[in-house]
Amino acid sequence: MTLFNVVTKNLKHNFKHYFLYVASMTFSILIYFIFVSLQHNEQITKLIDRGDKVGPALFASSFILLLFVSIFIWYSNSFFIKKRKQEIGLYSLLGVQKKAIGKMIFYENFLLSTIALIVGIIIGELFSMLFSMILVKLMGFSFLVQFSLNITAVIQTFIIFLIITFFTSLQGYYIMYRFQLIDLFQARNKGQSIVKPSVIITLLSLVFIGISYWILWNAADSKNWDDHFGRNLLITLGMMMIGSYFLFHSLSGFFVQLLQNNKAIYYKWKNLLTFTQLKSRLRSNAVMLTTISVLNAVTLIAFGFAYTLYYNTLGTMEEFIPYSYQYETASKEMDEQISNTIRNNKQHEIIFDDTFDYIMAKGNADSLKEIPGGYVYYDNQFAVISETSYNKLVKQLKREQISSLKENETIIVNKNFIGSQDENENNGRPISLPITNKEIHLVVAHSKIESLFNSNTVHPATLIVNDIIYEKLKKEYSIITSHIFKIKNEKDSAPLTRKLWEITGPYLSNIEAGFNFHSFSDSYGEAQSVYGLLIFISSFLGLVFLSATGSIIYFKILTEAEEDRKRYTTLKKVGMNRREIKRVIAKQYMIFFLLPLIVGIAHSCIMLSSLSKIMDINFITPVVISTIIYSVLYGCYYIMTLITSNRLINA
Repeated sequence: MTLFNVVTKNLKHNFKHYFLYVASMTFSILIYFIFVSLQHNEQITKLIDRGDKVGPALFASSFILLLFVSIFIWYSNSFFIKKRKQEIGLYSLLGVQKKAIGKMIFYENFLLSTIALIVGIIIGELFSMLFSMILVKLMGFSFLVQFSLNITAVIQTFIIFLIITFFTSLQGYYIMYRFQLIDLFQARNKGQSIVKPSVIITLLSLVFIGISYWILWNAADSKNWDDHFGRNLLITLGMMMIGSYFLFHSLSGFFVQLLQNNKAIYYKWKNLLTFTQLKSRLRSNAVMLTTISVLNAVTLIAFGFAYTLYYNTLGTMEEFIPYSYQYETASKEMDEQISNTIRNNKQHEIIFDDTFDYIMAKGNADSLKEIPGGYVYYDNQFAVISETSYNKLVKQLKREQISSLKENETIIVNKNFIGSQDENENNGRPISLPITNKEIHLVVAHSKIESLFNSNTVHPATLIVNDIIYEKLKKEYSIITSHIFKIKNEKDSAPLTRKLWEITGPYLSNIEAGFNFHSFSDSYGEAQSVYGLLIFISSFLGLVFLSATGSIIYFKILTEAEEDRKRYTTLKKVGMNRREIKRVIAKQYMIFFLLPLIVGIAHSCIMLSSLSKIMDINFITPVVISTIIYSVLYGCYYIMTLITSNRLINA
């Protein structure tokens, strides 16, 4: 019998032990292949016409995914090597040469990885069209993606994972050269001693996590975060991770000890068995459990953040883009054609149709506590509008009007696309607007967080001034007349918008530079495409992270389950039935799955709460939905682990 025959026979009889490893690797390869396929899919890039955004985003995601999958495959392979140490030691004891054993392990891993690679590419190719359609749908387009074999993606995936497979196979080949024979036979016999949790480390875990949570919760109101965001974030995340490690190292064991001290709870038969070695195993697996909790947190933050933006797209756009259409009235003929086209469109009735005047004036805003971004973006200019014009606009928008302004007073109107703002931060601070041979000095009476202009980038910071002051400024600056429309069902007005763009085309060459035509449907479509791509990427990366976290716990628990088989066999001999053993196993494994999930959810909630305050967006509903979905999928790994372990231990 040749060495290759031994390898194939071993794989045939033990494939069930390798199934999850192969399945996890296949899933990782499948997701990577899908990202690469989308990156090289000409139909999607041509349709979206934003290849400059889609391509780099998918490339960056595929690179992160590849890095993570490589680490995961290496980590998983280490578990299976450890699991087979006794088997490898037996081969050596029977006289098989180290080189032959190394080759056997190399061939086995290479064959398993190649199977996963081929199956992953085949399944990925079959489902790539489905995922392409999902991406197109999430980005708000209606287009039937045609099936096509992406040779570039196949070759790229095959070469990259073939290299990863080669190095992981070498990891198995050199196992005989890294361990003595006695170490191989004792790999499963290294018990875990009973340890007493450290009170100091327990307190440190509470201190580190508590401080990091407090810092994140107050980040939105801290000037220090504005000045040193990167540094503060790294320090805070570092404290959170150290606190998490200390939590699993001692704090969790400390709670177990408190339960043990409660005799009424501890001396119940099932609890006595559940708590046995639990403190030591939590401590010995502290690094693994910390890693799992961090991965859970990262996944929930990424998916929760992306889903929040996607979920709130319409509401955000309606606040930021107040009109269905806004454009500068630069040609009477063009204006009439646009107006007639909108009025004749029966699918979108007009809610209001109006014009308003404003000027763009140079200003001095150095005394403001927070200088509006629109002021800087528009070359240190404010859009200035009269009090009368403002009240007329907001009445149509169903907003609160303002009372009479004094001649030396002004109200700043500004709204960041993302970010919370303080309405009172600039109250009482001076602003000056230069006119011929002098300046008009104004004092900020109030700030309003709202939008008065449509814009694809940044709104101009707007000053509302007394009508008398506005008349003075009109003599110094050119008046800009803006035409606005508000229509029904503006979210679905893309066909109408395309007609209007066709109308403006012939006139653009005769209109002065700086003509602006901004529509709600264009902005909404742009936001939906960006957020759709974001939620697509975060969802599938989250699935890979979930697969990895579940698999890591699965591998670890099964390794320890084989070590505990004799202990449970002894318990059955002294009268414990299978149902009772199953309940004990379920309790122990629930702790290992539940603890990192709870810690991950807690970390993600505090991070997302901080982001919610900073961005002034409601995260509650999408984050709750994301957490429930993730927890259900995560729970599937617990059930699968419980079933497999019960078969192994309680057969």
